[in-house]
Amino acid sequence: MENHETVKVYSFRVFDNDIGAMRLATYKATRETIAASLGGEVLEGTEQEVACGELDEYGHYRRLATGWGELS
Repeated sequence: MENHETVKVYSFRVFDNDIGAMRLATYKATRETIAASLGGEVLEGTEQEVACGELDEYGHYRRLATGWGELS
């Protein structure tokens, strides 16, 4: 049986020590993951609902680039 549960993931900013400023993260994560382990700032209005199985073992969601998308 497949798991059809979904979660909301968000874009967020994190502090980058190399540049001394906030930068946009290269992936999305749940609000809980951002607050608990990443110390980031959620960017409201960027939420996306994804299947739980699309998160990696750290709770990160990385959308795979598909170029122009599927050909019809």
